[in-house]
Amino acid sequence: MPTELHESLRPLEGDWIGEGEVFPNPWGPSGPTQCAWKFRMAHSGFHMIHDYREVRDGSFRFEAHGVISVDTSTASILWFLFDDYGFPPVDPARGGWNDGRLELVKSTPRGVGRTQLELNEHTLVYTVDFTPPGADEPMVVAKSTLRRV
Repeated sequence: MPTELHESLRPLEGDWIGEGEVFPNPWGPSGPTQCAWKFRMAHSGFHMIHDYREVRDGSFRFEAHGVISVDTSTASILWFLFDDYGFPPVDPARGGWNDGRLELVKSTPRGVGRTQLELNEHTLVYTVDFTPPGADEPMVVAKSTLRRV
């Protein structure tokens, strides 16, 4: 049976659209972006499935698909993300909720990535930052504000 932590993902359910900015980064072009998230809870209630789409400069497209679940042994939220950049999720990002913000962190040989999904009354703020090996401070990669449709 799904736990409270599984149920905590339900406010993400639905379709979200918005605009944002992708900042200079090692993976793709920077600039303004139009983006969309689609979240749905799997029938069992144990997993949140999502699709993400982003368009930059009217032509560059980036897509990602993921599964968000729960590790009940550690009371943490897990995120497996498959994206167009092609780095397979050997291990999931891990994290949890803090003041209405789901924060998920993943460490790889390329560095540490942190994704935040902050829910407000009518908006979802999506932020990604990255700390390369040897760096002291993270660099913001993307930030978008979306509204439920």
